[in-house]
Parts: sequence; structure tokens; C-alpha cells
Amino acid sequence: MATIQQNTFGHISGSIYGVAGYTSDNDSTQHVIVATTDGTLYEIHWGPNISATAPLPLAHFDGLVCLTGFYTSDDAFQHVIVGINDNRMHEVYFQDPASPLVRIPLVQLKSIIGTGIGMSGYFSASDGLRHAAVMDKSGELHEVTFNAQQPPEIEDFATQFDLDQIASIAGFYAPDDNSRHTTVALRDGRIFDINYTTVQSAASTNFLTQFSERLVNVAAFFSSDTNFRHVIALTASGRVYDYSRSLQSEFGQTLLASFTNIVDMAAYYSAYDNNRHVIVTTRDGNLHEIYYQHLGA
Repeated sequence: MATIQQNTFGHISGSIYGVAGYTSDNDSTQHVIVATTDGTLYEIHWGPNISATAPLPLAHFDGLVCLTGFYTSDDAFQHVIVGINDNRMHEVYFQDPASPLVRIPLVQLKSIIGTGIGMSGYFSASDGLRHAAVMDKSGELHEVTFNAQQPPEIEDFATQFDLDQIASIAGFYAPDDNSRHTTVALRDGRIFDINYTTVQSAASTNFLTQFSERLVNVAAFFSSDTNFRHVIALTASGRVYDYSRSLQSEFGQTLLASFTNIVDMAAYYSAYDNNRHVIVTTRDGNLHEIYYQHLGA
């Protein structure tokens, strides 16, 4: 069993609203994007030869309700997508966080229910598209796909869930079978996976696991060293779990840590050190990292 480690790597002066995290593979650097309740985005990064940087203001958006972040290997850019309470998505993209570019708007949607539920976002290398998805007030999923050559396209597809059932969503791309995933955590403890390989209209919904406690948040990622899909679940009591499986087998649930005052969390895999990372933000403004390698023997 892998050793599960923790550290506190930063602090935000201001009330934290949400967090995103990812690795930029071109320079083996980890990035955390923190949103405060006034709509300011901050970037923090670190790597093998650099300690965590001081929070750098990246952009500001009034009415921010959700965010996601990811790295795109086809152009070495980093992307932060935000949802706004006027149902628009905006994009911040950059190679150097000191010189960000902003696209306002990226797209206008019919409805965004981001508060608490969040947003899923990732890059799929097989089609070169950036993906960002949100829920609307009817429980329908709106997925936006785009790249530098293709303007944003919106695909709306119904789910089997009512909005009041959903605690949180997350998403990732799995390169071992070119599948795209939206993970849905329900308040009653169940986790489902909405996935497709070609078009959204062909998506299937699969039950993954049931937690014994009520769920309040979820994150998800793919680890390329094992081809495992990881779901990070936060329970109402503050327990953070890893549920992992491959296409062929299920590893199951592992308790990673417990906190009493979590605001939000994010999770990702870093190939340069084969670590899985869970970023946890707490109400005191502190930023915590849980990290571990393959949980199996």
C-alpha cells in the first residue's frame, strides 16, 4: 500500500470560493487556481526544482459560480474556464501566468448551476478539443468543446438525475480507450460515470460505487502509469476518499484524509513523479495537498 502524505503549501488572504488543479507536462509543473468569493483568480505553481510560488492574481470575474482548469499538450497552454451567474462561460489562457489572455465570453449558455455543483473540464488529445461541462437547472448537462481552429460548440444532453440529487460533477479524458468522462456524485452517496468515445449523443451512464455517507463534492482524473480512473469523493463529515478502477478491475475505496472545514477540492495526476494529488482548500485560507502513488501492492 502506498504512503499517503500531506502538506500545507500556501495561503490565500480572502475568502476562498473554489479551486482547480492540473499538471503542465511540458515543464513538469503543478498548478493550482484558486477563486475567492469576490471573483479573483490566483495561480500558484511548483515543480521538482521550485517551491510553491506566492499566489499571483490572474484575472477577476464578477458573478463567478464555478471554474475548472487544465493543460493542453497540443499548444502548451494552460486554460481556466469560469462560469458566471449570467450563464456565460469565459476563458483565461496562458503559458506564463504573469501574462494571461482572456476570452469574454467563450460562450453563452441557457443556464449554469455552478454553485456547489462545479464544472468539469479537460483536454482530449485524440480530437484536440478542450471540454468544459456544467449542469443546468433541469439536471441537463451542457458540454462545450473548442480549440484554436474550432469555435465553441455546445452539446446538450439529458441525464437521469434531478438537480436536487446532484452534489457535484467532475471530468477527465482516458487515453487508453479515448473515452471522455463526466463523474456525477449524488447526495445520497452514489457515484455515476457518464462516458462516451465518439459523440456525446452516444454517451452511456454507469453506476460506479456507493459511499455510506452523504456526499458533498467530487473530483476525478486518469493516472497513466496504471490506466486507473480515480474518483475523489468528499463526504459530509469531511472524509476524503479515493475510489479507483481500471477497464478490467476495481480497486475500490481508500480513505485519504479527514478535514473539518473544506471549502473545495481538486485532483490530478503528475506523470513526472507518478503521484496522484488532491488539493484541498479550507475556510482558514490554507491550501493543502494530499499526494500518493499507486494504492495497490
